[in-house]
Amino acid sequence: MAEFAGYNELVATLYRCLNTNQGFQPFFDEFQRRFRCLQGGILGIADHPTRMVYAWTFGYPEGFEQWFLNSDMARTDEAIKHFSALPPRQFDALTGCDPSVDILDLMGPETREWVARAGLGDSAGMLVSRGESSRVVFLANRHRDEGNYTTAELMQMNLLAPHIETAVGLFHKIYQSRTENETLSMALDRISKPMVVFNELARVVHCNAAADATLASHPGLYVTDDSESRLQSRNPGFNRKLNDAILTAVFNARDGVQDTITLFDRVGKERMAVCITPLSMTSSATGLPSGKFGALAELITFGAASSPDLAKLGDLFNCTNAEARTAGHLMQGLSIGEIAEVERLSVHTVRDYVKSLLAKNGYRRQAELVGALVRVLA
Repeated sequence: MAEFAGYNELVATLYRCLNTNQGFQPFFDEFQRRFRCLQGGILGIADHPTRMVYAWTFGYPEGFEQWFLNSDMARTDEAIKHFSALPPRQFDALTGCDPSVDILDLMGPETREWVARAGLGDSAGMLVSRGESSRVVFLANRHRDEGNYTTAELMQMNLLAPHIETAVGLFHKIYQSRTENETLSMALDRISKPMVVFNELARVVHCNAAADATLASHPGLYVTDDSESRLQSRNPGFNRKLNDAILTAVFNARDGVQDTITLFDRVGKERMAVCITPLSMTSSATGLPSGKFGALAELITFGAASSPDLAKLGDLFNCTNAEARTAGHLMQGLSIGEIAEVERLSVHTVRDYVKSLLAKNGYRRQAELVGALVRVLA
């Protein structure tokens, strides 16, 4: 059985949390299932004095958040202190992924009793962001019966790290400025990842500043300057695929299907991957009418000559070296025929490698696998 499957589903679920009244609970449910977590959450910690000021949590007993809020645990909790000291967007495990390390040996007297009573065996987490007088930490505790987190699991979590940072940042911008009627589209301007929002007619509602800069420098893609306002390509063949993909994502949003569609636009030595995710408009925070549907596109640019890290692909996608080479070509946008030509293999052999990658990682379709591979570039 594959160690990691459904990466695209995790990312789609995370962004879908921006448009519901459930907070991050749907993402927590999926993360908890994928990584066999007992409890955890996203905690806002003030620095002076050190205390928890808000939290979205999962798996804790009723009343835990209130107890934590009113206690001194935020200052003495070893996991929070450890993850707060990390660089942003970098997951780590409290035990260092060492099965010989007992988490109780890492605890101070204030937290050892609670950790022992809860039966914790390890904790993984990351620093989401740091402000002038506060910080946001994501953590996920695991029961000792599940064993320590592994290096491979941390690598998988690190694929999610920039998306967690983006989603939490967007949630904050929307929540903190609702009285100013700021929408998701406007909040996207404060995020460095290039993103484009489409409405149910596949028209561009908003390009954030990063997307505007990316499109301005890209020779192939642009947004039409008319009442239709559509994302288009100067390549007629790719343009048809792009239009079809955006419409398909909108239809999928309406039907509750969260499949990510990934396309590649190749111009000279530059390539752009367009990852399109269905978006449900169940909240006025999107700036679109509640109950409507749309799509969210991430734009990922990279050089065609850049070489994927085959060792990393092998670890993340549980594959042989030959399969990792095939995965590397897929994430560059090559077709099965093109991969066969580059690697001097038969098309049949390459197809077998792709089938193996799908089976090992729990994907039903090649498009799902490619979406996960491309996001490794992000």
